[in-house]
Amino acid sequence: MITYTAPMWVGLIIGFIIGAAAEIWGISNPETLIRLAKWEDRLFVTCIALGFAIGTPVLFGLYAAGVGFHWGPKPFYVIGVLIGGLFFGAGLALSGYFPGSIWMALGEGRRDAIYAVFGAILGAATWTALYQTPAGQWLTTVGNFGSLIIGATHPSGKEYLIPWDGLTPLDLFGISIIYAIGMFLLAYYLPRYKGGVRSCLRANIERRLTPQEIQMHQETARFLTEGGLPYSENSLAKKLNEYYAVEDNVTRWFMVSVAGIVALTVVAEMFLHQIFGESTTDSWIAGHLFMPTFKYSQIVFKGIGWEPYSDIGTLMGAFFSAVFLTRRFTAFRDIIPPSWAERFGTNPAKRFLGSFGGAYLMLFGARMADGCASGHILSGDLEMALSGLEFTAAVFASMLITAHYVYKKR
Repeated sequence: MITYTAPMWVGLIIGFIIGAAAEIWGISNPETLIRLAKWEDRLFVTCIALGFAIGTPVLFGLYAAGVGFHWGPKPFYVIGVLIGGLFFGAGLALSGYFPGSIWMALGEGRRDAIYAVFGAILGAATWTALYQTPAGQWLTTVGNFGSLIIGATHPSGKEYLIPWDGLTPLDLFGISIIYAIGMFLLAYYLPRYKGGVRSCLRANIERRLTPQEIQMHQETARFLTEGGLPYSENSLAKKLNEYYAVEDNVTRWFMVSVAGIVALTVVAEMFLHQIFGESTTDSWIAGHLFMPTFKYSQIVFKGIGWEPYSDIGTLMGAFFSAVFLTRRFTAFRDIIPPSWAERFGTNPAKRFLGSFGGAYLMLFGARMADGCASGHILSGDLEMALSGLEFTAAVFASMLITAHYVYKKR
């Protein structure tokens, strides 16, 4: 079996690529994820599903061919992952941030990301304190079935999988093909916008959009560039931010291609060193700052990989993209997400509470579930991890319910 372990600093490069790509996606802007929570713009779902459709069969195909990977499916402890996912989804709807997108937003120069950083570290610290109590141990041990993917078990720290009885690595590749087909169909048929009829993928293939979809694209371009740097009519930023909003655009496949870039980058990093994860950094920081002797901090210190490097890389990648590609760098001006402003007004103190409090809930849930949008959803679902699939379902259910009541017009 072919195996390799890259040095830690390679995480900077991995994070840079994903940070730059996600900034172009618009993930750095909290309005993007708030609109996802409101189920008004599903670009994230389309791109992630398409990424799985590309990355999962590549991962398992290479594995069946004898390539070893640093697998990282999270432990499938049902209750803790479920409750953690519910906290995470509620926090996402309030803040508009994933753990990784906080670092990207700092790179994009978003002021409310500063509030989110402190909320995230406090949320991680709260789980560190709870972990060594009977309640914390119960959440992580009861109903713990170990690290499982669809069709196999993963021994901790190993570069191989143990297929379930009667299955082989080639059978896992076949399962991944079926999984990929399901993800492709989701990406193809789920309309991007509420009230729309086509996903980004379908709009590109059919080469047409409804007037409402064009209007929504243009509105998206407006909120993504609000408070950003100026750009000229013939610039790359103009193409990235606006041309995809019309039928005859010259970048119609760019946004879709980003999904493949992210997915294949995750596959590459699993070969090089480890899965892509972001929220562990917050526990690592909280442990060093406040709680070095706590049991959970000691576990994090021993198990920390290149997460701090990849987080710095995502910040740097987003900064590069926001300044030189999309021109969305806001220089930490007081930009309030439109959905938040429509519901709560433009009072900075209220946005502070939403960003700080939402990030607190999100990181508390992420550490309870032992993973976040990167470790559970992006890396875990690409691996077909059962814990990742449960976490994703819990996050989306909680996110949609929270957004329905929080952003409901009164």
